Amino acid sequence: MTGGARRRRRRGLLLLAAALVGVVSIEPALAGEPSWVETWAAQPGATGSWFGFRDTLTQLGVTPAITYVTDLLGNPVGGRRRGVAYAGQLNADVSVDLEKLAGLKGLTFGVSANWASGTDLSTDDIGNFFIVAQAFAGDRGRLYTLFLDQSLFDGRLDVKVGRFAPGDDFLSWPEYTFLVNIALNPAIYATQVNVPGFTAAPIGTWGARVRAKPADSFSATAGIYYSDPARDLVNTAGTDFGFEGSSTGLLAIAEFAYLHNQTKGTTGLPGSYRFGGYYDSNLFPTFADPRVKHRGNWGLYVLLDQVIYREGPPGSGQGLALAGSFVVAPDQSINTMPYFAAAGAVYRGLLPGRDKDALAFAAYYGAFSRDLPGQSSETVLELTYTLALTPWLTVQPDIQYVINPGGRSSVKNALVIGAQISITF
Repeated sequence: MTGGARRRRRRGLLLLAAALVGVVSIEPALAGEPSWVETWAAQPGATGSWFGFRDTLTQLGVTPAITYVTDLLGNPVGGRRRGVAYAGQLNADVSVDLEKLAGLKGLTFGVSANWASGTDLSTDDIGNFFIVAQAFAGDRGRLYTLFLDQSLFDGRLDVKVGRFAPGDDFLSWPEYTFLVNIALNPAIYATQVNVPGFTAAPIGTWGARVRAKPADSFSATAGIYYSDPARDLVNTAGTDFGFEGSSTGLLAIAEFAYLHNQTKGTTGLPGSYRFGGYYDSNLFPTFADPRVKHRGNWGLYVLLDQVIYREGPPGSGQGLALAGSFVVAPDQSINTMPYFAAAGAVYRGLLPGRDKDALAFAAYYGAFSRDLPGQSSETVLELTYTLALTPWLTVQPDIQYVINPGGRSSVKNALVIGAQISITF
């Protein structure tokens, strides 16, 4: 382990200790009035209103956001060897409501940047496919988004153009953000590996996305994006705008969704059922002989989630939801993981008085291509609890069990334990 890696891991451990100490040291209220610590803990961001400057920006239509997420994980059992790792992301985002600022109805401008740091426990120590730390995204700063988003016809049509990630709109949804493993968060990882042009936060590309909602219970979304399968997206310079690869093409995606019981005033249990497909026009080298390339790569997917039990009135957000996903990318000669499936459950507000907390369990399964000798399939089980300590701080203990890491029977099953910390400034 290098000296820089040791320093980053120590920094992550110190951050975890500081966060826990800061939260548990809430001072008792005096004479019925909240202490300064309680007042600080109750505000929406750790840095408050920036002496009123943040409120002024909001009134103008400018909404800044700064967040930091870190994963502190270790595998005391299994894998290629035991290890610990820190991975973190500092995100800065500015959303501008141009209707408020300049009178341009329905138009929004967004720009964001990301600084990622740390090491990859999965690659360095365990040797598995589904990266156990969702926060790992290399070790560099990068421009993430730079786009315009136009809403039309009272939100029935939405058009987005610029730099962002296909994973912002496809093969993902909010239920999966409760998970620490990268398999589903922020978007299905198997597709990112099969088709490198399908990026997810914090790695953006250029493209356009259109979403139509002709009825409250139905939506259709389509997008087209710049795609270069030869780019090393994790290690590419952060301000690299692409368009320079020797083999570039386009990635097209379409998705249809049925939104069950999600209209205003509906009292039934909400759910969503999505079906989609993608096609990438690039040349993809075959595993058997990289000199032989196939034109085009495609896949189909299904995403399901349904609330099956709700506490409180409609809109309370508390209760139990089940979710599942399945992706097939049929050409095994060019797709690392032609079959992927996942299932999970999320219970929000399980404990009395902890309405913002969430308990989540998920199982991920991926079958490797038959053209990859010595690799069969990998399964990961994850159990995690998101503890919302304040509106701006969550601490999330997490445990994962990796079965058949990397699809190789020679690598021992691995137990991963640790925590994710998220801070909104």
